[in-house]
Amino acid sequence: MRTTEQGERYFTAVDAGAMFEPGLVTSSTDRRRVWYAIPDPADAVRVALTVARRSWLDAVTVVPAGAALAQAGLAMAFGEHLHEVRYRRGLRGACVTSPLPPPLPRSGLCRLPHLTTVEGPDETWRDAVVWEVMTAERFRAWLGRDPVSLTTVEEWLPKLLALRGAVRAGTLPDTPAVHALQQLLQTRYLSIRLVLEHPSLFASLLSPKETR
Repeated sequence: MRTTEQGERYFTAVDAGAMFEPGLVTSSTDRRRVWYAIPDPADAVRVALTVARRSWLDAVTVVPAGAALAQAGLAMAFGEHLHEVRYRRGLRGACVTSPLPPPLPRSGLCRLPHLTTVEGPDETWRDAVVWEVMTAERFRAWLGRDPVSLTTVEEWLPKLLALRGAVRAGTLPDTPAVHALQQLLQTRYLSIRLVLEHPSLFASLLSPKETR
């Protein structure tokens, strides 16, 4: 498994190179992948959440029309990675991911944008978003608190990706908020979980005063 110096796994073109078409793809514990043709994305999310309850599955990826193959492959690889991490922490069940923002076909669902690191063919790193759909109960089990509105976090995404790039390049400004972030990054990496655990800090970091 390839990781950054901070311990975050990063993904390569090999991870993201699987051939997928619109619908959904399941990945089992033996990495066997099965594709189901479900053209309507809302229907695909509904089926994915049901299928994800099967104990032998690690990940279910909703692949909407228009998603690039590399994006779909990355979403599947990241879903498998999430399952491994959460299984070690006692959280069972397959993860439902998507390369593009998925619809939420009913109430009680959350759409979570994960921040990921991808290595390109030229061996340079870039930041990308992989989306996860989870129930409110699973969100509570994952984060240890009730679900929050993620609208603001979605609006922050371009700045969060830029912030990750600045962290990697060492070009952050010299401010109290940046110092607080650097303390956190001594033992963590900049994930969506970190953002949700410290919303006030990231609101400050992403304010115009901090990002000038």
